Amino acid sequence: MKRKLSLIEGTMYAGGSSAVNVVSGIRIKGILSEKALYDALSKVQEKHPLLMANVVEEEDGIPYFTERKDISGIPVRIVRRYGNEDWEKESITECLTPFTLSGQPLARLVWIRSEQISDLIFVCHHCICDGRSVLTMMDETLRLLAQPDLDIGTYPSILSVEELVPDAIRLNRANKIKVRLFAKVVKLSLRLLSLKKEIKRDRPYLLHWKINRDESAMILETCKTAGISIHAALSVAFLKAHQQISTLKSHSRLYCAVDMRKFLPDVKEDMFFAFPAMIPLQLKNSKANDLWTHARQFKEKLQQEISKIDVNKLFMYSSGLLRELPRMSKYARAERGAHDFTFSNMGKVNIKEKYGSLEVETLHSPSTLFPFGNPSTLFSTSFRGEIDFIFTSDEEFLKKEDAVILKTNAMQLLINPTKPCS
Repeated sequence: MKRKLSLIEGTMYAGGSSAVNVVSGIRIKGILSEKALYDALSKVQEKHPLLMANVVEEEDGIPYFTERKDISGIPVRIVRRYGNEDWEKESITECLTPFTLSGQPLARLVWIRSEQISDLIFVCHHCICDGRSVLTMMDETLRLLAQPDLDIGTYPSILSVEELVPDAIRLNRANKIKVRLFAKVVKLSLRLLSLKKEIKRDRPYLLHWKINRDESAMILETCKTAGISIHAALSVAFLKAHQQISTLKSHSRLYCAVDMRKFLPDVKEDMFFAFPAMIPLQLKNSKANDLWTHARQFKEKLQQEISKIDVNKLFMYSSGLLRELPRMSKYARAERGAHDFTFSNMGKVNIKEKYGSLEVETLHSPSTLFPFGNPSTLFSTSFRGEIDFIFTSDEEFLKKEDAVILKTNAMQLLINPTKPCS
């Protein structure tokens, strides 16, 4: 395998020196064998082509995924477990530690070990995966620990993102001209924008919390009765909560991360993939003064924007910008963004509560600490009936004390949904 990174993959690669990692953890109860863990990870690595690849930059400056026949196994760092909070410290460490060694996969695992309870933290470079990919890796590892002889299958590598675009569209002369013109306009704009000074992001932090089972069930049932999605309810709650903090400049705007797999039949649910669509959504002024009415309006707007997504256009136009990756990266490091945060909600995850003799006691949502743009990102999942949240940012963009207020305000709005919120 040798293929060019897509624009999103190249952006997440960030030149190779920065840590742009996806991190997610679970706590499991039961006796875990070191050999069994390595054997399971070996089979997972054999399945996914991107776990057998490194990134190499060619003379043209474009990064390529290159398969390594001699690549090492997925590294496991073992640390002693002292308590339930150990995972948070290790997760932050893994978010901030780049993948720099050639000949090693762009994935690793931390095993926080005690005799009966373990925390497993799965870490992958964001250029090869999204949150769903990391959860797939987690599920496959657990299934293999329960059934060592299980066949989890394999699949061929995608040769290029362009191959996902039908020939009739990709080879159309008019489309080629449009792509070239678009690339020239972006190139000219970046020459001016990339002169801005980089913003330091050296005080990152992570907040983690859960909504208990009873309150989670109440929120989900209220959403169902009102005919709205939990995604819309959470989006509005946090945007409104942000507006309520007088010390913050609120844009009343977020970016929703949308899984592109639903538009790409060739990319299956269990494949490693790193090409989300980012949809900006504005919370408009409205006469409505309750969370659910706002959320209903928000849901309708999100559905409209998703229906407008043209996957072929996205791939074609982005492929013409690969040579501009260094300038784009420089600009992103100097940009604050005109939004309050990015929201990635994965809903109910595909992790089971039991795998053979192992019981999954809790799951921590996938998270990352971005070294560019506005790093404020909210992650959410649901497992064992509890809604789990991780919020990451940097003191330069959002003070941690304000993030705590944001969390408190949003939870009050969700748990007391009939309370006026505007």
